[in-house]
Amino acid sequence: MSATIKDIVKDTGLSPATISKYLNGKKIAPENKMAIEASIKKLGYIPNRSAQRLRSKKSNTITILLPSFSDYFWGSITTYIEEYMQKHNYSTIVMAYNPSKTDQSETYQQLLSIQTEGCIMVDENIEKSNLIQLMQEANIPCIFLDQILKTCTLDSVTSNNYESAYEMTLYLIQHGHKRIGVIGGPADSYTAMERIRGFRQACLEHGISEDHQIVYNGTYNAQSGLQLFQKMMELPERPTAVFSLNYYYIMACIQLLHKYDLRIPDDLSLVTFDDDEIFSAIHPPITVMLQDFPALGKEAGRLLLKRMRGDWEDFPQVSYVKAQFIERDSVKDIS
Repeated sequence: MSATIKDIVKDTGLSPATISKYLNGKKIAPENKMAIEASIKKLGYIPNRSAQRLRSKKSNTITILLPSFSDYFWGSITTYIEEYMQKHNYSTIVMAYNPSKTDQSETYQQLLSIQTEGCIMVDENIEKSNLIQLMQEANIPCIFLDQILKTCTLDSVTSNNYESAYEMTLYLIQHGHKRIGVIGGPADSYTAMERIRGFRQACLEHGISEDHQIVYNGTYNAQSGLQLFQKMMELPERPTAVFSLNYYYIMACIQLLHKYDLRIPDDLSLVTFDDDEIFSAIHPPITVMLQDFPALGKEAGRLLLKRMRGDWEDFPQVSYVKAQFIERDSVKDIS
């Protein structure tokens, strides 16, 4: 098996970012350059020239790689990425793939066949596959949206999840809530964990004990939300407020209110990340933390365009986009 960038990382002790800069012809420290060149010679590393040749003709095309076309978050944000790239004379192809596969060679070949010049990825499961490595070896810039990966070095664009969750939790605490339920995402998801971290920090600073912090983790779908909310509502001592960490969970909460004969906010206060027209139309309207989809899309496009133009000076970069707190009428003051 031929050597890969990961082998050079292991051999030199340098970061993937430094090696990527070298392979892209960017300036790095002389001693690092010598170490990388020695490692390449030692390991017999061969850059993926065939992929680079396929990319030698500009296609003015980028790809957004999605695990599903039906997801609320991705469906909203791709529109803004497309709008930004169109202003800079780039076409955008939205492509679905199976994130559970560890071998993404087929996906990679599809990306090469359309001569994509850059890629925006959105599912953290891609980290478990070989796709990022293949893309980096072909010098195709990639931006990760919504998550920050643990083991791969990539530029990332995400909301300020920690600060936003802290702000929403503080709002509940200021309204007298001391037993708060949180319906969160997978325990290995960066976004979910940052939001829970913000929640716990606000609770810690205001003397709310851990046994009054009811945190349930699930998967990002409505069925998981239904199960977790039901579990929470059947506790001997229910929370006085529930903080949903995404769109699917809040929809599940609303769906089950009638089952438990709950009125918002008289019987239960309810807040959520993400917004939808229905949340302001129902009675009472729901207090939300609105992610700035236009700004997220624009920033992902801006950063990708910067890399495609050869500017890697600040690689890897993490861009945080501020979410907006919108107060409505779904929280009761019980202080």
